[in-house]
Amino acid sequence: MISEALRRKLGCPTCLEAAGCARCERASAGPADYALRAACACGGPDKVALREAAAALHCPACGVSYPLGDGHVDLSPRDAVGAVTQYADHEFHERLGVVDAPPVLSARVKADMMRGLLDLKPGDSVLDLGCGAGKFALYASDCGATATGVDIASFFLPRAAATLDLVIGDLRRLPFRKGSFAKAYTLDVLEHLDETGVREVLLEARRGLTANGRLFVYTHAMESSKLAAFQRAVNRLAKRLGRRGLIDHEREAMRKSDHVNAIRSHEHFEELCAGAGLRVAERRYYNVVFKAVIEDLLLRMIEQRRRARAGAPAAHEHDGPEAAAPAHAHAHAHGPAHDHAPAAPRKPPTRFELAVAMALTWLLKLDVVLFGGIRTGPFFGVLEKTRS
Repeated sequence: MISEALRRKLGCPTCLEAAGCARCERASAGPADYALRAACACGGPDKVALREAAAALHCPACGVSYPLGDGHVDLSPRDAVGAVTQYADHEFHERLGVVDAPPVLSARVKADMMRGLLDLKPGDSVLDLGCGAGKFALYASDCGATATGVDIASFFLPRAAATLDLVIGDLRRLPFRKGSFAKAYTLDVLEHLDETGVREVLLEARRGLTANGRLFVYTHAMESSKLAAFQRAVNRLAKRLGRRGLIDHEREAMRKSDHVNAIRSHEHFEELCAGAGLRVAERRYYNVVFKAVIEDLLLRMIEQRRRARAGAPAAHEHDGPEAAAPAHAHAHAHGPAHDHAPAAPRKPPTRFELAVAMALTWLLKLDVVLFGGIRTGPFFGVLEKTRS
């Protein structure tokens, strides 16, 4: 949906107002010098507010019209900002098989860490950066928060389109005016971007937050702990089992096929944050031991056996009771082409499957409880503003 509250927050993704400090002020509003002006130490000028007319939103500065769609608005930049993700491809998205069900297993671990570390409360305005089908945004709204989702593609779940504010947009050029949201989060997104893209997303997120706003991230740096050796061993075993047809390992490779992994270390991430006017206020690491055994190995073996008995073809993304971890469409590089027929629609999990998945989810949460203080690559972080 497109609420009146959302309409007041929208701005042209590429045009900035003329007013600014001595370094970023210009004679007229528009897209000129966007990167320089948006990153100004003063916080940069605001986005140019859009005007509604004839079932579209118009920018008075550049003259571009953005159509109002069915349950969403398309505010993606008309000129390419950078490479676009494979998740924006229709066939690729179909093969992900996302269904409308609560997040469980590792997806639920991430969702609960997001809600907990952001301290989401009823009435909070929260922005999902890279919302994909809208599963996490729906989960955020379950606690009473007012969730808005933005993604480069419009493969939204029907319930998300009917109940959430959804925007098609590039995370590197967010179409929101300054201070529009109290909180924001991005899950499994930053690893798909190059270093410039990570810096731009952080900067755009900061501009969209209120003065005391907080940004939650889940991503990973290119380093690991000794515990990570166990996960790598499980992954090697999964590959061998995949070659024997005992497990479907291709889906994980498919999901990560366009990872760029630009964050070299946690110190490098802190440098990128500082350059965007943010600081890491809190961080927990995600060493996966229970997840590696339960979700990445045992459940995949069980699901493969079920498909074999039913004579069904192998699935390619998060089958079984977890009902697919949310697929995110982000602003990042294209992955390899996939010459496969579109996957058949999957049925939502039964109540029994959800109950089993939730019980297993509590085991997976032990990865954070027991090992969250051991430095490794994957991490949950809360970012706050450092300058105005």
